Amino acid sequence: MDKSESALTRRRMMLITGGAIAGAGALIAAPFREEIAATARQVLTSTPIGRGLVSLADAGYEEWGRQVGSVFTLGDGTRLTLAGVRAFPSSGARPRGLGRDRAFAALFDPARGRSPAPDLIHNATHAEYGPLPLFLSAASDSRAPGRMLAVFN
Repeated sequence: MDKSESALTRRRMMLITGGAIAGAGALIAAPFREEIAATARQVLTSTPIGRGLVSLADAGYEEWGRQVGSVFTLGDGTRLTLAGVRAFPSSGARPRGLGRDRAFAALFDPARGRSPAPDLIHNATHAEYGPLPLFLSAASDSRAPGRMLAVFN
């Protein structure tokens, strides 16, 4: 009988050990998956090149807050300025696996009073993040006529 067929060879030992290490690493990292993803996103969005690789559609409250004052261009050429971001009151802990830690509304002011049609999904483009779909509704704020809002849950 050939000795290499019946005994553990060095190659088989390395494959078993490598598989065990990879499996253990996955088990250890599983509870921290959301934290790892959030940290990776922070690293990406810290540079202009990295921001082009992710979408604001998946961003959280803090990331949207850093974009206040930036301009979004809709598919019909309408330009909207992000006027503010308001968090909704917390209703307790959010279920794990959701992309955002809290729900919020992004408030947009149209340039030169030209508001887009409300209650529609618009294709918006941000200069650094690129395209994203936005469902815009009319805000009922008499101090800011034409203001639109998008809700992110």
